[in-house]
Amino acid sequence: MKRFVGTVAALACAWCVAQEVAPAMPPEEEAPFKIVIEEVPEEEAAQPVAPAPVEAPALATPQAPESQPASATPATPAQPAAAAPVEASATPAPVAEEVDPRPNCGHVLTPPKGFATETLMLQIFLDRHNFSCGVIDGVWGEGSRKAMRAFQASQGARQTQWVDVDLYVQLAKMPEPLMRYTITAEDEALVTGPMPSTWAERARLPLMGYDTLGACVAERFHTSERTLRNLNPGIVNWPDDLAAGVTLTVPNVRMAALERPATLVIALDDCVLAGYDANGVMRLRFPCSIARNKARLPEVGEVTIRNMAPAPNYTYDPVNYGQDPSVGKMVVPAGPRNPVGSRWIGLSIPGYGIHGSPRPNTVGRPESLGCFRLTNWNAEKLFELVRTGMPVKILRTLPERLSPDGEPAPAAPAAQTAPAESEAADA
Repeated sequence: MKRFVGTVAALACAWCVAQEVAPAMPPEEEAPFKIVIEEVPEEEAAQPVAPAPVEAPALATPQAPESQPASATPATPAQPAAAAPVEASATPAPVAEEVDPRPNCGHVLTPPKGFATETLMLQIFLDRHNFSCGVIDGVWGEGSRKAMRAFQASQGARQTQWVDVDLYVQLAKMPEPLMRYTITAEDEALVTGPMPSTWAERARLPLMGYDTLGACVAERFHTSERTLRNLNPGIVNWPDDLAAGVTLTVPNVRMAALERPATLVIALDDCVLAGYDANGVMRLRFPCSIARNKARLPEVGEVTIRNMAPAPNYTYDPVNYGQDPSVGKMVVPAGPRNPVGSRWIGLSIPGYGIHGSPRPNTVGRPESLGCFRLTNWNAEKLFELVRTGMPVKILRTLPERLSPDGEPAPAAPAAQTAPAESEAADA
């Protein structure tokens, strides 16, 4: 006897929660996962098993089930009409006990290792809600854990080390986590080839574009080329086989409605930029790179947004790179691979700003010369929410909440014990 086990755990969970079966994928679209056949031990052969479920695609809309799921209890055969009243009066029919199916819906209790569908779905979910882990790569790490815990705190939920059942149910209900995207001629126009090695060559470019078409599509959907290769195994020669008209499976990063923050905070030690609403609740959280040289870090305090540019160029000054100043300054054109990315938000500290990055995989750690780097897609989101004159708080660590006056809210008091005599005198 054989049973079918789908490798996409998130979709399997959705079937358990909704107890619905999706229609089969149309012939021209292949499901982005495989079906594995597993042998069942002989002692399980006697157990009744319902017909095998219909193969479910990742993007299909669930329909009403046509048959009972395999895990359901077999129905009791109907009794003759004459006997039914006698039995009903003799013995009341047992009442089925309600059981919450969620803990047994395929949810794993520990983070998976390597590329995993569960992690990919979580990262897409967090990105949609503006609690970005950075690049969506389907691999569990510290960035994903911190983003998940911050989202849980914003919802008033218990913070966990991995996805708990309640969050898992939210992931299972997320509509269309993956989508199909057809590469366009506009995408091709953003590709200018490998980055020139000298600043003089870069300054002569008409556009600081992407190295490859794969990099262009990856950044458009907040992911990496490696993740796109995992989602599109049919593309054999990556990225050479990519061209306008080619259709790919990509993360669906359609986001929730953006909410203008009342307060912006940059946390130097945590390498995070966050936005809080008027009640002090965190509503967005983006990884942020800060200066490698600690001497270039700004002081803790409050600054303001001084200017904004949607497609900034970059003035190369050899002094900032420790090179011969006689070379002179050069203006590098705008583009996604410009040193300040696709957006610039200048601060009241001379020479400092919040901006995008030509290397999204480096965001979230000390990397910059002094400014605050976001991924281009998060810089573009933030650009729509801020305005000149808006205050920005620079703190050492990221507060979970802010008080109504915009200051870090005090942490919940921990259980206290009476101080020792040697400690009480100087308390």
